[in-house]
Amino acid sequence: MSIGATIRRGGSGMTMGEAMTDPSIKFLVRLKGLVESANGYSAAYIHVSSLPSARRTRDRLSDGLGVLSNLKRRYRNGDIYLMRNADIVFLVRNAPGEELASAGRRIREVFLGKNAPTGDEGEGDIVTLFQLPQDFDSLMELAEQAAGLTKLAMEPALDKQEINLATLAQIKEELQKVDISTMLFNQPVYDISEAKPRIRFHEIYVSVRVLEEMFCPGLSLTSKRWLFTDLTQDLDGAVLRFLTEPDSAPGIGGMSLNLNLSTLASDRFVSFDTELDEKRRRSTVLELNKTDVFENMRLYRELAPFLRQRGYSLLLDGLSFLNIAAIDFAGLPCDYAKLFWSGEAAHLDDDAARYIAQKIKKPDMPRFLLAHCDSAESLRFARSMGIDLVQGRLVDHMVKKGIPFS
Repeated sequence: MSIGATIRRGGSGMTMGEAMTDPSIKFLVRLKGLVESANGYSAAYIHVSSLPSARRTRDRLSDGLGVLSNLKRRYRNGDIYLMRNADIVFLVRNAPGEELASAGRRIREVFLGKNAPTGDEGEGDIVTLFQLPQDFDSLMELAEQAAGLTKLAMEPALDKQEINLATLAQIKEELQKVDISTMLFNQPVYDISEAKPRIRFHEIYVSVRVLEEMFCPGLSLTSKRWLFTDLTQDLDGAVLRFLTEPDSAPGIGGMSLNLNLSTLASDRFVSFDTELDEKRRRSTVLELNKTDVFENMRLYRELAPFLRQRGYSLLLDGLSFLNIAAIDFAGLPCDYAKLFWSGEAAHLDDDAARYIAQKIKKPDMPRFLLAHCDSAESLRFARSMGIDLVQGRLVDHMVKKGIPFS
């Protein structure tokens, strides 16, 4: 089913794009829908958010949008997106590169003046032009940053209203009809134990923000934990169905999947398991949230030996550094354990940090992974703790730019 597939609501047809109110999410989902059909598309990305506040005036923004509106009148298939961080994107098909470049020059003049430098000089890189599919990954990275993606996890509801049972039932029904691939994202986990970092596996996850914008704008999916947990079971099924469809598995080598324990004990997972050959099972990591595991320890201990025998690796997700100090891993069989960088980690006293580091380095412990590595401090901390599996936007940036980790 395509990105424009119709969702039924109260008897009236509504596309997923119409259901979304945030242009950043609209653009992200549109781009995801072009993964297999990006030939001929190009884009102009205007980095308004990178400008000094004095240059980000309403008049300049309006004039910049006007330049792109004029271009859109010539190319009816073009779309303009004003992102939540004030960046602007124009996505179009079969438009000559010189047309986009000319529009880019006019937009530079709008924001920077006629004598603004271009290229790498000063602020001249306010406009970036992309040709798809060759520049697809770079454009996707900007889209994800502008959308402020969050992974499928319990998070504060902020100012959104709570979801109710009726809305949950509607979302669960719609999940059976939509293309789940437009909501799936991946972030690599890197092994930095050697001079050249290498990808250990890619974490496949669903964005809460995209889910909310697609199905319930203005409502929080995570405001009621028990309703959210119920929804994740349906999401698990949708993801597993997608991954077993012909030619649908992401070509990324090893992958990790965030699943519920109840999903692993279901017929749906049995069907998924039978579709995988031994090589794919051995390259698949099953991520289980610590709360799910601790609340259902008997089930976990029953399933863990079978899953590992089938070739899967198990990852205990959502741990804090204080959890590491308290947990007896001898009675909790797993291959990986994921920690999240936070202020708590930064302020561990010396004795606690020393004890945890010694425990992490023991040979009978799982391999530890530090996620949310978005600062130099987080990477230094990982090194000091003996953690050589890391994940985060700074890690992605350093690998992309060839910046050494040591």
